[in-house]
Amino acid sequence: MQFISYQRIDIDNSWILFVKDVFSLLTIFYVTAYIIIPRWFIPGKFVLCILWLLFIYAWWSFLSYFAALLTLKYLTPDVRLSSYLEIILSQGIFGAFRLSSISDYLLDFIFLVALPLTVKIVQAFMSVRNSKMKLELKNSALELNNVQLELAFLKYQINPHFLLNTLYSIYVLVSDHDERGGESMMRLSSIMVYLLHESNQPRIEISREFQLLKDYVELEKLRYSETVQINLNLVAEDENSMIVPLIFFPFVENAFKHGPRLSSSAGWISVDIKVTDDKVYMHVANAYRELSKPENYIGGLGIENVKKRLELHYPHNHNLEIKSQEGVFSVNLVVILHSETEP
Repeated sequence: MQFISYQRIDIDNSWILFVKDVFSLLTIFYVTAYIIIPRWFIPGKFVLCILWLLFIYAWWSFLSYFAALLTLKYLTPDVRLSSYLEIILSQGIFGAFRLSSISDYLLDFIFLVALPLTVKIVQAFMSVRNSKMKLELKNSALELNNVQLELAFLKYQINPHFLLNTLYSIYVLVSDHDERGGESMMRLSSIMVYLLHESNQPRIEISREFQLLKDYVELEKLRYSETVQINLNLVAEDENSMIVPLIFFPFVENAFKHGPRLSSSAGWISVDIKVTDDKVYMHVANAYRELSKPENYIGGLGIENVKKRLELHYPHNHNLEIKSQEGVFSVNLVVILHSETEP
């Protein structure tokens, strides 16, 4: 369009004005499209955008002035083009900012840049809108996934055999009028209250998690008595530190579920958890003997679920290591608490 309009003025000598417009438009468009719009316009830095408009208007007007000067000096334009160029030169290098001529300059400038920049601005807004929609869809999918994980976790967060064996052990204690029967019943009640009512919170105090583990271990001691050596060491500099519920429990339950029953020698279980400087260090180990799994065996659901929960709540801020060697099954977990992200 610019080329045709200049050709109507002078077919042989107006090419320099066309080159001027192409060069100015290229520089203005690409800098504006890929730097100014994403960094200033979209974030709403409109004062900087206005200053940029003044700059590119001045840039284009200076190029127009020098193009007119070069055309008259080195080419032989016809009378119509010469008169047009002389008007530009007579207004001076700052003619685009004079009140008497600013309207003519503005119209030419708007005609040059309005269409390509408008298209790019609309495209940028559409891109931002699409990005926001994708982010919202991703967050929605993440929330749905979290709910599904929570529901799945509730199904596998405690071994049913533990409940049956514990209830039987409590029944024996109560029948023998053992004082531990009432205490054990309170511990079991505390565990069930936690699992049913408290574990659905986004985060919970470390002290409450520790109490769950203490109650669970004490109840397991009823089953194994002195036959299994059990070591439980829970230390927290700040017991009010918050953590996602039921991160430790599946590993401890897994140690009792597989350790004493499958160990080839005297069974033992060791649970060490330390919380310091917003970091959690957990080490769970137990005696272990590898046995062949029956056909169609389904297991490890609780551990896999914890892995997903860690990825969901502590992405890139946790380290989980599970080993099974030389008759010892061990789990080491490090979690950075303050980096938690809630979906």
